[in-house]
Formats: sequence, C-alpha cells, structure tokens
Amino acid sequence: MIVLAVLCAFLLITPACTAGLFPQNLTKSAVHNQQTTQTRYWGLLFAVGVYLNAPDQDRPKMLDACDNLYDCLLDSPQFWQPENIHTVKGSQATLQNLIKELLWLRQNSGSDDYVLVYITTHGSPLRNAQGLPIDLPPKDEADGADEILVMYNGFDQWYGIIWDDLLNFFLSIIQCKGLCLIVDSCYSGGLNDPPYNSIIPGYSAQAFTEGLVEDVAAQGRIVLMSTQENTLSYGSVFSEYLTFGLTGLADFFGNGDGINSAEETFAFARLSVELLSGGKQQPTISDLYDGEFPLTMS
Repeated sequence: MIVLAVLCAFLLITPACTAGLFPQNLTKSAVHNQQTTQTRYWGLLFAVGVYLNAPDQDRPKMLDACDNLYDCLLDSPQFWQPENIHTVKGSQATLQNLIKELLWLRQNSGSDDYVLVYITTHGSPLRNAQGLPIDLPPKDEADGADEILVMYNGFDQWYGIIWDDLLNFFLSIIQCKGLCLIVDSCYSGGLNDPPYNSIIPGYSAQAFTEGLVEDVAAQGRIVLMSTQENTLSYGSVFSEYLTFGLTGLADFFGNGDGINSAEETFAFARLSVELLSGGKQQPTISDLYDGEFPLTMS
C-alpha cells in the first residue's frame, strides 16, 4: 500500500506538470514584463471544507475563513493583487490541484518575491488500517508517523492526502525571498517535527541543516500552525483570529510600524485562541525567516 501511495503521487505530479494552468493565470513571462523589479506577493489559499462521500466531516467554516482571508489580503493593494492570488476550495481541493497550484507558484515567483500558502482541512498522523504509524521515506519521524492533510476525496480514496515530506518538497522548489505557510488543521504542529539525525543513520548534520531531511521548516520560511502535534483544532478560530490580526490589530499590539507581519499576527492569534479554548488549543510557530515577514498594511 505504501508503494502504491508513492507511485500514485508521482502519477498525479505528471499531469500537473503538463496540464495548462487555470485560465485566469498569467504566464511567467507576462508577469515579468509587467513588473521587472518590483517585489511581488503571490498567494495560494487552499480550503477543503467539504469531503467526498463523508458529509459528517464537512466544515463549511473553512470555506468562509478562506474567503475572509482573501478579502483581507486585497485590502492591502500595496502588497496583494487579485491576479496573484489563487483560491481553491471544496470539490476542487484535490491533491492534483494542490500540486498544480504549488507548481504555479514555482513558475511565477522570483527571488525578490513573497509567497503565502494557506491550507485548511482535516489533519492527522498517518496510520495504516490497524492503527499503526507510517513514516514514508525519508524516515524522519520520532513517533514513526508522518503527518497528513486530507484533500476533498481523502475520506473516500486512499490517495486523497498529502503528507508532510511531499508538501515540503513542493515548497522547497519555490524560489522566493520568503515563504509563509499557514496550516489550520488538527495535529498541524506535527508538520514541523524537528529533524532527528540521531535516529536516522546515513544522513549528515549538513543535510538536516539544509532542510533535506525534515518536515516543512526551512530557512527563509515561517510556518504558522493552528495547534500542537497531539491536539485538536476547534473550528476555524485560528484562521479567524489570524484574519482579525491582519486587519491591523496585530500591528497595534505589535511594533506599530504600519505593517502586520506574520510574527505579529501569530502572536495575536495564539493569545486569542489559547484564551478562547482555555488552553486546549495552542498554536505553534517555526520562524526561520530573517526579520519580520510582511503580510498586510495596517
């Protein structure tokens, strides 16, 4: 089953590489003709919210949270333009389309640009039918289980997931000045497990430092996760408070420089979520971006 899962991922990658992009997409050359020196902001907002043949798993608030974040970003036209943000929701939120959109970011983003990837869905450790943990190569999980995010068909078809290492691979090929990944899902803190080179023979310390063997943490990247590795997320409160923060509250309670950074926004959302949940939900962060990552204007 594991071999088939890996094979399926590669089969899904192939059409994603060759298929035409969505009609509203601009080609890389066209975008660069419009803006040759200006720093640009690119965004992918990916909200599942509904699930094939699993209506009890539907979470419509995920779709609302995605729409609210989109509207909030566009309130800062100094950074964000509609043509540079792709939103994928509901039945379109499949693994193939996620890969397709990550490749769109790779095609368009440049070394002076900022990239935001937002994903909200169900998440869990990867386990087999007997409930035993699965750690797909590279073997990099101290608890023996990769973390997964469920796509639209993930409760009905075994290949409807993306796991942390595969997500990290596609993020790692995006060229940019900085990348902010936001994941609002149960157990999302597990996406940022530290590398354990002491238990993985054959990998050098340099490989871990360079991000070759770890989850989604990497230099130049900031990762905001709605909860810890072993706890649930409640509703879409993390996303909601992130968006509240991006309207200006994050900077108001931050350094007051007129910019809502990812770091300030996380601090605002974390305090709010922890208070609201009575400490049951504790958002986590991995910040390997040098300085503060700008997201919106106050």
